[in-house]
Amino acid sequence: MKILARNCRPIVSNNKNIFLFALFIIWGSSDAQAISRPKTSPTPQIIAQVAKQPEAEWTMLIYAQANNSLSKFAHRNFADMATIGSNRNLNVLVQWYQPGQQGIWRYQINKGRMDLDECITQPTDGNKAQDLVDSMEWAVKKYPAKKYCLILWNHGMGIVDPLWGNSIQMIQPKMMKNNPRIQIAGLTQAAPAQAKFQKIEKKTAKNHHRGILFNENSRTYMTNQVLSQALEEIKTRVLNNRKIDLLGMDACLMAMIEVGYQVRNYAAYMVGSQEVELASGWAYQPLLQKLTTASLTPAQFAQEIVTNYQNLYKNKIQFYTQSAIDLEKIDMLKDSIDAVVHDIAVCKELDPANFANIIKKARNSCIQFSTQSYIDLHSFFSEVLSHITTTYANRAQAKRLHPLTNAVAKLKESLALSMQILDSVVIANTSGRYLSNVKGLSIYYPQAGTGIDNSYSKTEFAQDSSWHIFLQKILALQ
Repeated sequence: MKILARNCRPIVSNNKNIFLFALFIIWGSSDAQAISRPKTSPTPQIIAQVAKQPEAEWTMLIYAQANNSLSKFAHRNFADMATIGSNRNLNVLVQWYQPGQQGIWRYQINKGRMDLDECITQPTDGNKAQDLVDSMEWAVKKYPAKKYCLILWNHGMGIVDPLWGNSIQMIQPKMMKNNPRIQIAGLTQAAPAQAKFQKIEKKTAKNHHRGILFNENSRTYMTNQVLSQALEEIKTRVLNNRKIDLLGMDACLMAMIEVGYQVRNYAAYMVGSQEVELASGWAYQPLLQKLTTASLTPAQFAQEIVTNYQNLYKNKIQFYTQSAIDLEKIDMLKDSIDAVVHDIAVCKELDPANFANIIKKARNSCIQFSTQSYIDLHSFFSEVLSHITTTYANRAQAKRLHPLTNAVAKLKESLALSMQILDSVVIANTSGRYLSNVKGLSIYYPQAGTGIDNSYSKTEFAQDSSWHIFLQKILALQ
């Protein structure tokens, strides 16, 4: 592959469209200043063709789609990484898409510098399956390791399907207004109070799916189907039928059961945030420091990301989240949710008015995020359990409704079991004080009156589980 020695230097973005997180406005600009980061990334060095490296313990590939409003923050994250850099136990690699630069840019990050490994001049926006597959193939062939971590660095939108040119009214205005991680030109906008989801014509939404890796220049992103296609090829061809050890999503709103279910066959663990992330992203410097001094398992690596994220933000803001997910158990969690849905349906048939009210109250009182259609799964189940207990606390009423008692008891058991499984799926999670009761995984549950987004039925979780049917039935009554 040709290595270019000219016109291959990254340009520091002059994009002025950089925002501060909304909560910094609430608590003052001092919080923003408190998250100190280097102003620019290390000066990239153009080097000769890199020979295949000896096998390391870990190879970590950061697939950075920074051709958007986050460009400045990519520089800062790379600077953090370069304070530690690669060594014999760890390869730190970056594939970087950035404003004003065409082609594919691949770097090895070493202590104090970024070494340009390859600059490939083919036109690409970085969001095709082959782009991600080729990037991982480069990392595996040239920088082999016992274990591999792939981090998707960019904007994220959870499970909702965005369409360029059709602004999505889905984020609370205060959270949307000043947060770079959720600001995507041509896609997002602050929603007025009580705003409903924008209706998207079926013919327009037909071939669009939940996205990550947004390129604002080309107005493209990687759909969930393309991501699955890429990860499947990485697993089968690049890694010889091995799963990626750790899939990280340094992006907003990605710690959802629907997202985990989508990638469960291709990665062992996943790390992501239930809430929007700050533009500063993950704490890479202490993470890499740990990797250079200890031999971490994939589970320990995932937990370490969560711990360092907490350390970075715990004294600065109170609306942060981060979760480490054991994807091997996602199918078991899906089955337990199906059992809950089944038992709710049985109880609702026996006592329609009370159970419709129980579910409505639970939805209104559970924890939801700045994207109001995303709720904490554990919180919702806990609220259902609480409202059941309250509703049937009166012994006289329980006796009168005797045919229902066994069904209610069975539902309580299935709720408790599902929450127990959820606790085992989430191997680490952290959150700020104002989200202190979240348990690490969100699920899609739109508010009454908004309707189900047209794209949701296309997700693997909606197709394989009973949740979509539950939403259709319960929302029809509200």
